[in-house]
Amino acid sequence: MRTRRLLVLLLLMTLAGCGTEEEAALPKTAPKTAPTATTTPQAGAEDRAAVETLGPGPAGEEADFEWNEPLFHFLAEDGRVVDEEPWTACLGNGCWDGAPGLGGAIPAVGSPDALYFAFDYPGWKFHWVTFNPVEEECGGRSTTVRATSVTDRVFRIDPAGRRGQWRVDVFGRGPEGGDAVTSVLWTTRADGAVPAPRATGSLFTDEDGERVAPYGGPELHLADLARTPADATASWTVTDRAGHSVTVPLRRQRSRCDADGTLSFRGRDLTAAELEGLAGPAVTYTVELLLDGTTHTGTARWPQDETAEPPYTRFTFEPPLPAFRP
Repeated sequence: MRTRRLLVLLLLMTLAGCGTEEEAALPKTAPKTAPTATTTPQAGAEDRAAVETLGPGPAGEEADFEWNEPLFHFLAEDGRVVDEEPWTACLGNGCWDGAPGLGGAIPAVGSPDALYFAFDYPGWKFHWVTFNPVEEECGGRSTTVRATSVTDRVFRIDPAGRRGQWRVDVFGRGPEGGDAVTSVLWTTRADGAVPAPRATGSLFTDEDGERVAPYGGPELHLADLARTPADATASWTVTDRAGHSVTVPLRRQRSRCDADGTLSFRGRDLTAAELEGLAGPAVTYTVELLLDGTTHTGTARWPQDETAEPPYTRFTFEPPLPAFRP
């Protein structure tokens, strides 16, 4: 499924942060053409100036994409436009997988107050912009935020986390399901927002009107915690409206380079009998999470709380998960 590919991509983007990237020289300024899009009503003077400088021309066609074609156009601190091709993409009739810096040094954009970029195709959403540390070997804290739409093809990224140099991975998804990601180096001058802890899990989704478990068993992913706990255990209970329930212990998943403040669990596959025993189209998920001796209870209703990336569902925890404070 494409959603599972997104999760793998986000993990790759985090793991690729291990090590230090060298800044690349800025390319020559891209030719400017007149803007063809209208700014949003909330756009300020800086937003309008960025649209004028970036000057997005006629929209491209995803079906015409060729590898090594620059789709991203970043506005650097000195006013140059930095053209970048995606290092991973699913566009047209194919998919290409890579990693940040694999095809050459990651370009630097200097220290603009906000990072603006234009994208060649309209209607895309950039909800996964990840700030990765470039000077920590492993385990550094990454922060994921959304880019703000200025027009249908120009976006603004505001600083996130502590000020400093970051490798910023910009991941977007098209209205027809295509995706693309690229990276730049950005040195922020001011501290930015820090997202609240996020908890998403997956078990069921809807496929052609049928409730299915696409991955077999439950998964739970936590991010933006105050820190990665030393001790963590969890269980997942799914309950139907008639009160029938199935409880599955969750196993903690570890990787070579877990980002600070993240945590993942995976449970066994539900048996056919367990799946058949859960009646009706809607269920409730309950997660009992023990973090360093403190119990947090998470709840979610499916399908009401399913995110825009099925089968992932958003959980609410009580007491709230411990939040990071820079």
